[in-house]
Amino acid sequence: MSLLVLCEFRARTDGETEFLRVARALASAAATEPGTLRYQWFVTQRPGHYSIIEEYVDADAAETHNNHVDSLLRELFAVADLVSVSFYGELNQYLREWISGREGVAVNLPL
Repeated sequence: MSLLVLCEFRARTDGETEFLRVARALASAAATEPGTLRYQWFVTQRPGHYSIIEEYVDADAAETHNNHVDSLLRELFAVADLVSVSFYGELNQYLREWISGREGVAVNLPL
């Protein structure tokens, strides 16, 4: 079963241009990853808020993605705040540790 991840970010007022640059770079990097099925950014109805749909073949592929784009993710978190993240599917140890203590996280496990 694949892992679906839905995230919402709020770009900081002084960092929105940089946020958009990094979001596009992340999408470009994800396009060539073999375990990444979908990686698509959206502009929400709330000013400065953006959503992303990520889908991976499994949690290990999500971990591989995060390791592959680590420097870009650090740039993203320097100019934006994670508002919420929802996981749909099984998590591996890496993701369970990543969500530990974070606000705005929902985990939805398969039946």
